[in-house]
Amino acid sequence: MTVSFRDKLLEELRAEAATVPWEPRPARRPTRPLVAAAGLAAAVGVAVAVVIPLMSDTPAFAVVKNSDGTVTVRINEFVRPKELEMRLREEGVRAVIDYVPYGQTCREPRGEIVPQPERMPLRRAENSMDFWIDPKDLGPDETLVVQMHSANGDPAKGNGGRVGVIRGPVAPCELVPAEFSGVERE
Repeated sequence: MTVSFRDKLLEELRAEAATVPWEPRPARRPTRPLVAAAGLAAAVGVAVAVVIPLMSDTPAFAVVKNSDGTVTVRINEFVRPKELEMRLREEGVRAVIDYVPYGQTCREPRGEIVPQPERMPLRRAENSMDFWIDPKDLGPDETLVVQMHSANGDPAKGNGGRVGVIRGPVAPCELVPAEFSGVERE
């Protein structure tokens, strides 16, 4: 009987393998389920990261004290102005914030108006509802007064208002119809 080359090679390989000492290795865990589980966990994490912001309320505002002493404010919704005033006060800014309905304004004067300073304490970022306040720009008895309005209370849908500084006490906002110079109101 003739032995094929392949059979002879297999026989030699088996003989050689029998002479090599070996220790059994622990069984390998299949990696595909781990990869699938990791992929599933990542997908769930992304889904949660997307859904939670949609489900949770965006804060109405954010107030951040910067390293240079200025304060950055972002208004996302025109609600809870007294809370915003309190947060600003915590950061060293005395302020009165009034959100008024579109087409109305606060009766003026609300106190002793400080002539426009060389540098206004509030500076607004372009194309954003972010603004910066430098508490050093306000005198010891001065209050930043911010009056704002927007379409449907949503700052993203257009907004306006006025900013000023009052020395001494600030009168509460008494709503009166706004006068639009040169524009017919319906």
